[in-house]
Amino acid sequence: MSTLAPADRRKQPGSATRDPAGLCAAVRVAMVTVLTSLPVFLPGAANGLISAEFGWSSIRMGAILAAYWLASLAGAFASKRADSPLNGEHTLAMALCATCLGLLSAALVPVVGLWVSSILGGAAYGYTQPHTNALLMSRCAPRLRALAFGMKQAAVPAATLFASMAMPVLAGPAGWRPVFAGTAVLSGTGSALLIRRAPSYKRIPKRAGDRGTPLRNDAFLMALSCAGFFGAMVGNGLGGFLMVALTARGASLAAAGAVATAGAALNIGVRLAAGWLVGRLPQVAWPALTGLFVAGATGTALLASNAFAMNAVGALLAYGGGWGWAGLLHYVIGLPYDGREQQATAHSQMGVSLGAAIGPLLCGLLFNTQPVAAWWALTAAGLAAAGCVVSARTFAPN
Repeated sequence: MSTLAPADRRKQPGSATRDPAGLCAAVRVAMVTVLTSLPVFLPGAANGLISAEFGWSSIRMGAILAAYWLASLAGAFASKRADSPLNGEHTLAMALCATCLGLLSAALVPVVGLWVSSILGGAAYGYTQPHTNALLMSRCAPRLRALAFGMKQAAVPAATLFASMAMPVLAGPAGWRPVFAGTAVLSGTGSALLIRRAPSYKRIPKRAGDRGTPLRNDAFLMALSCAGFFGAMVGNGLGGFLMVALTARGASLAAAGAVATAGAALNIGVRLAAGWLVGRLPQVAWPALTGLFVAGATGTALLASNAFAMNAVGALLAYGGGWGWAGLLHYVIGLPYDGREQQATAHSQMGVSLGAAIGPLLCGLLFNTQPVAAWWALTAAGLAAAGCVVSARTFAPN
């Protein structure tokens, strides 16, 4: 059994003089994560408007959203087989360019473009996530790496909040297409800025003794990838069906929206707080990761109740714990593999992407027959994720 502690790392040329702590890199990664997440969250927020305009069923829109996560799975797989780039900013810029093209196609030719946007955006997101993990490890000071991972993953629920607020505020008077087009412009602008700001690096050959822990498809990687799979089922199932469940039980749309918004805000706070805590007390990483999954499972179990108060508490626990683990999981799986974090976290990203696609589909099937069963299924998934973390700790490289 091992105790996690930040590994020492050689500073790359040119990085220390510009940003010794790596905070600027962490902020850039977080902003890119927000933008590359929008191809899945904007269609979800605009689901009612799009379906009403084209007469689409919820199944068709669900398939479009699932396409994003399946493309993300393919992107993460490709990243696992790719070498770490000399310049991470170039990779991020290309991802934003693909996101821009996808969102523009969704705005201009929605019937085809929404599929294109999901596929391009998902592939860009999945491919860049392991790269940005490696970038954070190499650019950020050891004491700030866990917090940087929390910042990056907090960008995902921040994207959901942006999409949820943009639709009623902007789509009401202008329609949903300008919202897609506007975010495409933001992505294109970000791509251009990253290309201009990208520093140049020279690859320094590593000595044989500097290669860190060998990367194998071992039990450690498999267990944490499975934890990401089960955890993503919980998070994305929750995001897709919480509002529907609350309103079906008699809660007003305003009350359900308030609960969902509070949960998303708490989720952001938990991801940041977990990173901050582990950065100062590395030994709490494993208990914190296990505890988050257990808290999330407790929350989804409370959502099986018919009492609104229990549902509200359950939603907060489910959002905070059942979806607050993401940054910590990628940090834990990458830390033992100094210099190969990209390949290591590609495994966890593949698990997360697959779970994100399957979770909502499973919930959708169960909600059509027995809605309470969906929450018990997510509870089982949360407990399975916690069990995977416990197993992974016994296999952790020394």
